[in-house]
Amino acid sequence: MFGAPKDVIGECNARLYLGDDYGDNVCTIRCGLPVDHEGPHKEEFKRGGKPAVITWHVDEREEENPDKSMMQS
Repeated sequence: MFGAPKDVIGECNARLYLGDDYGDNVCTIRCGLPVDHEGPHKEEFKRGGKPAVITWHVDEREEENPDKSMMQS
């Protein structure tokens, strides 16, 4: 499970790039909602057997180099 997540046909696939708490890697969140959904993007998963939900408004797929933008923060 290395590298960027693969696009899923029929899903939005918008991206949000996050740096880890040590600043040495980038994490990519992918929206699993249907294409052309309304409202914020969303990814749902389980952490320690409990549900976790991340929502965001900006699709960062247009970023030229997410690694570079995270290093400038």
